[in-house]
Order: sequence, then structure tokens, then C-alpha cells
Amino acid sequence: MSLLKIKNFFYTLYWRYTHYGFHSMWTAIKTYFLNAIRKIQNRVLPPRVECPCCGWKGYGFRYLDCGWFIVPQVECPQCCGHERHRLFTLFLQRTPPSFLSGNLQNKKILHFAPEHHFRKILNKSGNLFLFSTDYAPSALQQVGNPRFVADIHHLPIKNGSFDGIVCLHVLEHVKDDRKAISELERVLSAEGELLLMVPFMMDQKETIEYGAPRSDIFDHVRGYSPLDFKKRLTMFDYKEIKPENLLSTREIHKYKIPDSQVLYLCKKRVVHN
Repeated sequence: MSLLKIKNFFYTLYWRYTHYGFHSMWTAIKTYFLNAIRKIQNRVLPPRVECPCCGWKGYGFRYLDCGWFIVPQVECPQCCGHERHRLFTLFLQRTPPSFLSGNLQNKKILHFAPEHHFRKILNKSGNLFLFSTDYAPSALQQVGNPRFVADIHHLPIKNGSFDGIVCLHVLEHVKDDRKAISELERVLSAEGELLLMVPFMMDQKETIEYGAPRSDIFDHVRGYSPLDFKKRLTMFDYKEIKPENLLSTREIHKYKIPDSQVLYLCKKRVVHN
């Protein structure tokens, strides 16, 4: 470990302690040592898990520091993919949405906060016009055109413009998620599909608003409960795609995708007169 990394590590501990207290600092310490042990395990022990995003195999995925708790078996050491990346990759490969499996050409797809794990799959389809957007210009530096900076609360897009929208782990960062969902519905075409995911706090009975971005948990402004999130989707007809809907029990253990990972396949609700 270099001197700079050691310095940054202790600065992180100091910052966590001064901003969020001893428990948050202790979580960071434990995560660091658990991942040091995991690194050794991956070098000397036989493989038990596999990443469908990059093909890496090893004894286990890295632990994830979530501020006041630790989640095991999350991050791939090779491509840094998380559980959501693994579930979504397998979904696109096995039961792709209509904009990937249909015959219509030149479909327009809007990808929020684009991540390379998904783009390599989306880019394989030659019939897509793939647009990337984010509120931060730096998040778009690694993707090609067309791309544009936009606020999800007020998208500079005409009604019904996109045949598909990919919005994964974005809503937990925005000030007004209901307004953002309304904008997603507005710009989605009548026959289009929205692929939506948020991180769930499985022990919460209701969604908690933090009031401001929490730096120790990836700048989330809220913690979603799986028990009330669907109330936000009343303007859509949707299908919940859970790991057990897509994978066998053996595959769930192989890819380490927990039941907290749920993909929502949303379509505009048909209004009958």
C-alpha cells in the first residue's frame, strides 16, 4: 500500500468520524480489512462465484461499505460491477426488452447515468440510437455522442420521444423522485419500455428521506423501502423482475444476486374511455 493511499485512508476515517460518528468510521475500518482478507481468498482458494459482466471467477466478490452497514458479495474485483450490473446484464442476455428483441429499426434509447457494464450490451444492437444523459458533465466524458447534460426533473425532450429508457440507481440521488418519474413517463413513447432500478433498504418499512445527500452512502438523498416504492409507479403498468424470476437457485448463488435486486419493466398505462 503506497504512502498516498495510507494517507487517504486515514483522512477518510477522520472525515467519517467527524461527519457521521464512530460507527460510520468503524464500518470503513471493517470493510477495509474484510476486503484485504477477500483479496487473499481470491488468490488461494478455488472459485465459487462468477461475474456475468466480465467473466471473472473467484472465491467471492468484494464487500461494500454503505456508511453504517456492510454488504457482502457485492463488487467484482475485475470490472467493479455490483449486484445490479449482474442482474441487468443477465436480463438483457436472456429476456431482452422489445427495443432489443423487436424488428423495428432506429429505435431511440435514453440512458441515464450511463455505465459501461450496460453500454457494451446495448451497443451490440445495430438498430438503436443510444442517447446518454446525466446532470454532471464529468459522467458523460467516457461515452460517445449523442450525449447531453440535463436535469431529470425538467428534461429538454418532447413528449413520447423515446422507445426505451434505462434508469438504474438514479432516483435515490434526485431531489424530487416523483417529479423525475413523471418526466420519464412523459418522454416515453406509447409502446416504449422503461427499465428502472433503485437500491432497497430491506429492513425499512417505509422510504426515508435524508434531507440532503449523504456522502458516506454514495450521495443518496433517500433510502427506499421495497414495501412502498411501487406507490411511486402508479402512472405505469409494470412487471417486477426478481432474481428468482430469471435465475435458478444455483445461479443466484453463483452470481450472488440477492432478493434486494428488483428490476421494474414499465410501460405507459393504457387509459380506456
